[in-house]
Amino acid sequence: MKNSVKNMRKLFNIIIQDKSYNVYGIDSKEHESYNGEPTTWWVYYEDEIGELDIDSKNWIPYQYSMNRRLWDIRIKQYNTTKYKWDDIHFRNHTSVEMWCNNRLVYQFRTIGDDNGLSFAMAKVQYLKTVMGEHPYNFFEPETDNGRKIYWYGLPATIKTGYDAGEIQIVPEYSDLPKDKWWKELDNRESCWNEPPDELEEIHKEDRDECMKNDIINWGDALSDQHINWFRS
Repeated sequence: MKNSVKNMRKLFNIIIQDKSYNVYGIDSKEHESYNGEPTTWWVYYEDEIGELDIDSKNWIPYQYSMNRRLWDIRIKQYNTTKYKWDDIHFRNHTSVEMWCNNRLVYQFRTIGDDNGLSFAMAKVQYLKTVMGEHPYNFFEPETDNGRKIYWYGLPATIKTGYDAGEIQIVPEYSDLPKDKWWKELDNRESCWNEPPDELEEIHKEDRDECMKNDIINWGDALSDQHINWFRS
């Protein structure tokens, strides 16, 4: 009969030989720590089927030599053409995909040639640090679906966007009715970034669509100057 695991918490997953395994914290099960590893962290080094047995030989101690985040940085340079005034123009670009633990977590584009490549590599180093320290979970974004925030100081929640690293803002009408929420947003936005006159009509159409669907397709989660991530 299985001795099932009690008080087990899933902490995160790691990739070993291109396969995903879960790391758990088990308060009632300890191992020796040689490099300061938490003694209650364990990897279930096998496929998980049904209820897990605390006495299974598949439990192995978590070691710091198991890299928690494995990166796969894909940099591609390419040329494009554009016709203008019956003439052809060539442009070059650099695109970057940042994969972590076999998952696309962020992507961006910049100019081509050696300058673009150098900038891309420097930005990758910067983003690896920023994403690891940011309140938003870029590595498992679905865990932040429904997270409470303030958007321009107004209550809202977030959900994952259409592309990696992007978010959507979902208004929350618990404190303000819908019409007042959007009116107050207009007032607060106008203090920060009033759209030029030639873009006013486009802005209004976009705003009407957002209000109709109760969602704002914001985009990059790092462009969060108007977000307070901590709302209880």
